[in-house]
Amino acid sequence: MAQATVNTEYMTLVFTAIMERSDYGVPGSPVWYEPTNIELDSIEIMGYPVDLKALPKGLVGELIGDFADDIDHWED
Repeated sequence: MAQATVNTEYMTLVFTAIMERSDYGVPGSPVWYEPTNIELDSIEIMGYPVDLKALPKGLVGELIGDFADDIDHWED
């Protein structure tokens, strides 16, 4: 399981993902890992933790879509 944190002016979002091995399918091709099953693990707004269960699922989905695609570094 990998984790990434996104900090904005007002929010801190922590995402988790499973890193899936990828390659070009040819012997000797480069290997890299891509995040799959990205989930929003926690969120703070202006330093206050927010209960994810209190947020509408649609909002959580939009936050994942808006911020997770721009993450370029995941930590194991």
